[in-house]
Amino acid sequence: MASRGAAGRSRPERVEVVLPDLVPRTAPPGAGEDLDGLLLDGLDLTGAELPDLRLLECALVACRLDGAALRGARLVSTRLEELAATDLDLTGSSWRDVVVEGSRAGVLRLGEADLVRTRLSGCRLHHLDARGAELSDVLLEDCVVGELDLTDARAARVRLVGCRVERLVLTGSRLSGLDVSGARVERITGPGDLAGVVLGEDQAAGFATGLAEHLGARVVPTAPARADGTERA
Repeated sequence: MASRGAAGRSRPERVEVVLPDLVPRTAPPGAGEDLDGLLLDGLDLTGAELPDLRLLECALVACRLDGAALRGARLVSTRLEELAATDLDLTGSSWRDVVVEGSRAGVLRLGEADLVRTRLSGCRLHHLDARGAELSDVLLEDCVVGELDLTDARAARVRLVGCRVERLVLTGSRLSGLDVSGARVERITGPGDLAGVVLGEDQAAGFATGLAEHLGARVVPTAPARADGTERA
């Protein structure tokens, strides 16, 4: 069973999804199909068009999803393990009690998606597009993310732990709880929208450059000083 009871908490719980005995399925799913209690292991779903697919208490393991489109999919009490994709489109999807582990994607598209009680662990994502998404009780742990784009997203009780994020985009986001104090974030875009973000003390100094640029300043390297304390030309 997955973790419940978000009320009154400031941080997401670590969601666990324990599944019943699953029935293996070797045939690829179809668009709009309802899958319940199934194991899809090692399927090649490259280029699959699967809008409105519904997964209840299922597991997808070691599946290939290059260019697959699962727009509007609904995932409930489901595990996704060791998935691989160059570009995976889950725009407008709905996630409830979902765990994603050990997966890799060039681009993971979650624009306008709704994620509740969701955990991503040990994943490598070049670009995680969550523009306009709704995220509540979401945990990213031990992930490497090139760009995490939360433009116009809403986030409540979202936490990054042990992650490295090269670029975090917050333009227009509405954050009532985004904790990145346990992550390494190398660059932030849209620092005017930091309300609701929890930072570590060492991170705050690193974000100063981005904030200055956001306010219109031009940041240049500091000129080395001469021995007499004056700056070199």
